[in-house]
Amino acid sequence: MSDAIPSKDGTARIIECVLSASDSYIETLSLQAIKAQPGLIELVIRTQLLSAKHPAEKRVKSRTCVPLAQIAEMRSAIDQLLKISASSSPESATP
Repeated sequence: MSDAIPSKDGTARIIECVLSASDSYIETLSLQAIKAQPGLIELVIRTQLLSAKHPAEKRVKSRTCVPLAQIAEMRSAIDQLLKISASSSPESATP
């Protein structure tokens, strides 16, 4: 599930979704437009160890800036992967 985290003016500035979660660990992906550099998106992967001394603390695992055009390419690649996966799943096979 993804969430749009609004800024003070009410517009969505950060989109965040969970990549992986268990009883003790959460990994999230966030995407944020960079105001000072139009056309660039900051992509951040954070981890959260729920059994740690400070379980609410999120640590940055990876951070990179990606051109918006590459985000569209990533979306296309993910769409292709989902189509391939759906067509090869046992539920989609016809007897």
